[in-house]
Amino acid sequence: MSHQEKQEIFDQYAKSQEFENWNHLKNFHLENDIDIDEEIFAACNLVQEEQQKRIAERISNSEFQKGHPVDISSIINPENKIQ
Repeated sequence: MSHQEKQEIFDQYAKSQEFENWNHLKNFHLENDIDIDEEIFAACNLVQEEQQKRIAERISNSEFQKGHPVDISSIINPENKIQ
């Protein structure tokens, strides 16, 4: 996953929180001396989810899957996210 793709996910998260983009959210928190850690963790969770989906997609389309069945739901299980 490229840095640009991660930035797009962070921007999507910021928009879901009613900000224009990630920089707007970040600047708001800095200007108002509000802790941004929870926002960073939430956006990182979205990046992890996307990465898990991509891994599951690649495995389900791979030659490996044909010889060694993999339960895709075990890859995209929310319990796999680093909390």
